[in-house]
Amino acid sequence: MRTRHSFIATLALLAVLATQAQAAGKLKGIYSGSGGIAAEVHRVLFIEFAADGTALLQQKWHDKKAQTWHAHWKQERNKVTLTYEPARDAAKDAPLPDPLIFNIKGNTLVATSWDTPTLGVLGPPQLTPFGGKNPQVNSVAACQSMNTLDPSRDCVTWGSNQ
Repeated sequence: MRTRHSFIATLALLAVLATQAQAAGKLKGIYSGSGGIAAEVHRVLFIEFAADGTALLQQKWHDKKAQTWHAHWKQERNKVTLTYEPARDAAKDAPLPDPLIFNIKGNTLVATSWDTPTLGVLGPPQLTPFGGKNPQVNSVAACQSMNTLDPSRDCVTWGSNQ
């Protein structure tokens, strides 16, 4: 009888831990971070993760035009991999940036591998969830860029002319 109770208690504990691990590992919708040791190399990076596996990355270096990339993402435990898609206006044989890989540490995304020409020698800054409620949207496939006035609002779509 004691063995049966120990077995049931162990199963209950494993179920609770698995549920907590699953909840802790779910990505929020938008992450942001900034960094740079001087104004000339300072930038802000936003990534929006959508429920369908699409992602939108937007990087703004100091005094430069924002750069936007579309990607697909997948999560395996505490590792998130973003694979870039070809740009709409890119040449057919244009090379794609190397995948961007993050480890999840608490609620922070810490880059472990990135494309140096795209994201710089030091790589992207650590990214944390952007603001209060921050759920994933269904898809960002139709987005041209993020809404830079308020990233938590709908993106700028190709047909919106904003």
